[in-house]
Formats: sequence, structure tokens, C-alpha cells
Amino acid sequence: MRLLVPTNWDPALIEPLSRLEAGVDLYGVLSTSLIGTGGSSPEDVHTAKEQAEEYIRAARAAGLRFDYLLNAPSMSNMEWDKSTHRALLEHLDWICSIGVDSVTVTIPYLVELIKRQFPQLKIRISTIAHVHNVARARFFESLGADSINLDFHVNRDFKTLKGITDAVKREIILLANNLCLYQCPYEYYHHDGLGHASQSYNPVEGSYVDYCTMRCTLDRLSDMSQNMKCRWIRPEDMHLYEEMGIEMFKISGRSMPTERILRAATAYSSRHYDGNLHDILNALSPKTGFISAGPPGARTHTVAPPPELYIDNRALDGFIDFFLKQDCLSACGHCDYCRKAAEETIRFDPGEVDEYTARLTEALTSLSDSSVFRAETGDGRCGR
Repeated sequence: MRLLVPTNWDPALIEPLSRLEAGVDLYGVLSTSLIGTGGSSPEDVHTAKEQAEEYIRAARAAGLRFDYLLNAPSMSNMEWDKSTHRALLEHLDWICSIGVDSVTVTIPYLVELIKRQFPQLKIRISTIAHVHNVARARFFESLGADSINLDFHVNRDFKTLKGITDAVKREIILLANNLCLYQCPYEYYHHDGLGHASQSYNPVEGSYVDYCTMRCTLDRLSDMSQNMKCRWIRPEDMHLYEEMGIEMFKISGRSMPTERILRAATAYSSRHYDGNLHDILNALSPKTGFISAGPPGARTHTVAPPPELYIDNRALDGFIDFFLKQDCLSACGHCDYCRKAAEETIRFDPGEVDEYTARLTEALTSLSDSSVFRAETGDGRCGR
């Protein structure tokens, strides 16, 4: 088994990860880059290219492989602009020169370009490409992908997983600790917004509003069963996937603090965790206001971290068995399995949850009634 572990660019990650029983690949990306990324980057961490080069050398010297993210879902058609295309090739030259082992991409065209012009790089398909069936897995295999991160929504769809592993000969990777909503309606919008905000050439200059995380967090706290429907994998259940031939598991959370990353990696490496499952899941803290790396006057602040949920991991022994035969896509409307599991395993302070959801509701209302935009007119924002 190998783990694909996020880096927040803290050197303190390298040595402990190199000692884990499971083999480890690190993955990461600069906070702003040419292609951008569809995931959340660490806050207040602005690693320079020279620092990244040194970090990657140190990681590889410790026996860790490194995967560089090129996984924004769109380049706004700038890949067809001559000057941006030249910059794209120069960016890939730099990635090769610093000893990166593989790159994770979403855009099919980039798979073909990298395969043809930079064959020394292994190519991984991002979860953002939503590979959730045999046909799509075969498509990316035919383009030249070396491994495929499956859409995490299929993590408990064992029939589909078996079909994919039987049909393709490429390495399959599962995202293990994600706390995104099952069949999330905000997902495409979220990745697209993060991608554009993290692209160095994009005219939005980093501007972004964390609507999707606010809405996702509100939905999960308003209906605790949503936390059980999220397609996380318990460390104790990894053997079910290994028996299918899946040997690579990805831990999400590039914005998590070092301690939390190490806790999650250790738990999955040992295939065991006692205590609060929520402590090893990637739970984002929503931000309100405008986030901007460009125009002056823009503001952002983080809502206080969400209320602590306690999900008793030991009480979830056997939880996965229900899904071995269940078809959640068609049966979720009349099934209460996750609701009952939430009632039995999740503990929380109702007062804290009510107060927090009220604050999120207020922030979301300021977006939908446009009052936040009127308040920002002095900074060049729209208003009426």
C-alpha cells in the first residue's frame, strides 16, 4: 500500500512521513501557478519557486516521491493563446527540472501534451475529472494516463469499483478522508472557482468568495446524516479495497495543519484509528467576505472553526458492510441508514451548532440579497 499525502510546505512533514509503514508520495502546488489547482491551498503560506525546489529535493532525498498538481478544471481557453502556451511549456520544463516524479491533471488536452512532450513525467488523473465509471476510466487510460484518482462519490459503490478495476490496467487511487457532501451540487462550481482564483494569468487576480464551503458546512451541520453520507473510508476498511487490487490511497487536506496531516497519514498507514474519526477527515473552515490576491481593499475573514463533532470511530465497526450491496444512487430517497448511524455515533453541542449555522446563514444571505456587494462598492465592487 502507498499513500498520497498532501503537503502544506512544512519541512516538519518530511521525516515523520518517511518513517511510516506505508510508502508515501507527497503532493502539492504553489498557491498561485500557471495552470492553478481545484483544491484549497494552505492559508498564509506563499512558497516561492526556489523554496519549492529545495523542499522537493529534501523530500526525494528522504525517499518520498513528489506529485505536482496541475489540476484546475479549466484554463479559460488560455492554453490556446500563443504567449500563455509558451509559458505553459516553460512551466512544465521547470517542473521536470526540479525532480518532480508525476503530475496530477484534470484537462484531457494536458494529458496528451505532457505525454508527448514531457514523457519523463508520470501522469495522474485528478478526482476533479470525475472518473466514476468504466467508460471514463478507459478514456483516460487511452489518452496515456499512468494512474487515475477516481471520483470519491464511488468509494462505496463496490459494483462500479470492481468494474473499473477489472476493465483498466492503470493504477487506481481512492480519496480516503474527504468530507465533501455526497453528490455535492456545489462541487463543479467550487473547483472551477478555486482554479481560476489560483491561476497567475487569470484577470480575476485571485478574487474569490467561499460560497461553496459555507453552503456545504451549513448543509452538513443542519443535517448530521450528511456527515455519514460523505464518502470517507475508515482506515479499518481499507482491506476491502486492497482485495480489489487498489493499493494507493489519497489523503486530502493541503490546507490542514501539519499535526492533522500527520495524524491522518499515520492512521491510514496503520489501518487503525481510535477516537474521533472527524480528527482525520478534511473539514474545511469557511471564510466570509472577498478573498483576493490582487485588488487592494478586498477583505476576508474566517468564520470561527466549525463546532467540534465527535464521530466515534469504534462505533463504526461494520458500518461499511451495508454498502457492499446497497445502490445509494437510486435508494437514498427511502433509506434512513445514515440518519440512524449519525444518531448513534455523532456527538455535538446543539447550542454551538445553532449559533454557528445562524452565522453562516447570515453570511450566505448577504450574498444572495447582494448586500455584501453594496457594502463593497467603495472597493470597486458592484452595487446598486
